[in-house]
Amino acid sequence: MGFEIFRKWLKKRRSKKYSETNEQTQITGKDGARQAFSPITYYNPYIRYMHKIIEHLIKQRGIAYQKLELIVIDAGQDRDQDEQDIWTVLDEIAYKLNYLLVVTDTPDRYEAFNDEMYEENGLIVQCMPKSAHSKARGNLVLDFEREGGIFQENSIFSKNEAIYLPIYKRPWEISENLDILVPVGYNTLVVDGILPADFLECSSINDRFRKDKMTDRLDREFRKG
Repeated sequence: MGFEIFRKWLKKRRSKKYSETNEQTQITGKDGARQAFSPITYYNPYIRYMHKIIEHLIKQRGIAYQKLELIVIDAGQDRDQDEQDIWTVLDEIAYKLNYLLVVTDTPDRYEAFNDEMYEENGLIVQCMPKSAHSKARGNLVLDFEREGGIFQENSIFSKNEAIYLPIYKRPWEISENLDILVPVGYNTLVVDGILPADFLECSSINDRFRKDKMTDRLDREFRKG
């Protein structure tokens, strides 16, 4: 998906009608039971709030946006939803950055975005192949891979030198008081004050929508073999 196509998609997504019918939410049931989790089919329900979550986390670590060095690990798979998730996050925060490194084996997908960031913000977006990830430098990592072990292999991530957020590899959950339980590396941090007060009102409708989409995604995976 090109960057211009994403812009049109994002505009549609942000419209009131689209949000009411398509926003998806995953929460732990009232009985405390967890739903089955698989990183292959997981949909992260907090993508649209990721910029606020990032602001909260870097404030906790005492990192100003001017000093933020963001590493984005590309999804790698041919999934439209994953790519949309990446663009949704970058569209919210990239204009604030002085440093952005994308670890990807398909850098051509980012050419239009890179050109726009340089022309509008003077930001030079760097791209690095996944085979060279050990040379990556940064203090915040957004890992959009569903499979792969870059986190375990790269000491900058595993030694807590950087904030590491696995977007799909671990479930992101919510408590009854709307605190988001954010997986950071092997730990979990509580982020509060992000979600709107009515976040849970449409949870049952959104949960059915999410389950239907998960079924479709599983069917596609099985068809691929």
